[in-house]
Amino acid sequence: MKTIAVVCQKGGVGKTTTVINLASVLSRKGLKTLIIDTDPQGNVSTYLNQNKTSELTTSTTQILEGENNIEPIKVFENLYLIPSDVDIKKHNSEKIVGGSKMRKIRQNETIKTFDIVFIDTPPTMSSLVQEALSTSDYYFIPSKPEFLAVEGVGQAMSFAKQTISEVPHTDPHFLGVVLNQVDTRRASYHDFVSELKQILSDKLFTTHISQLTEIADSPFYAKTVLDFSEYSKARIEFEELSNELLEKVGL
Repeated sequence: MKTIAVVCQKGGVGKTTTVINLASVLSRKGLKTLIIDTDPQGNVSTYLNQNKTSELTTSTTQILEGENNIEPIKVFENLYLIPSDVDIKKHNSEKIVGGSKMRKIRQNETIKTFDIVFIDTPPTMSSLVQEALSTSDYYFIPSKPEFLAVEGVGQAMSFAKQTISEVPHTDPHFLGVVLNQVDTRRASYHDFVSELKQILSDKLFTTHISQLTEIADSPFYAKTVLDFSEYSKARIEFEELSNELLEKVGL
């Protein structure tokens, strides 16, 4: 099992969209995939048109409060979800002193049946993000190719390093930065990416996700890139990103 936190304290960088589409593509490849949502907004459930308040499933809040009998939602074949809800807010400012509460799920028999687990996080630097980092083997940061967004990347990396140094048993490997909402027609784009490569080296994913209407509109229709033509640019890019991710984590 590989567990990957997706973090960025800046909103609007395509974090949840990236998680859902990557997870969908990997599930289609035959990997049993789980998304754990730690964002109080519960956008993963909304996007996938799932009931985040159902009594038939386990929420992330319940896991943080000690629930061991975990029942994820089955979204479709090989894709499962543990939803978040507004009640998780009470855990957002807790100090993680004795270690992560969520980390224990790594030993849970239900969770151990998954090949890959994504943890979607709120756009904050908070205890919930620390919980996700502490539970994970890896993390990556989505970003727009814009100066202010990339400034947020530096802040997210610093917060992760702080978490690793302060929270016991926390040592996720940094996979890199995924550029989202890319428009290669912009005059500054190539200069920007060139400079970013100098800063990040191999920590910049080779695959970039383009700024496409079909990706932007897909949450409204509860669609993932799997619902697009296999020849669509969006689907091809996420297929390529999934292959690059699998190579980085050794799957």
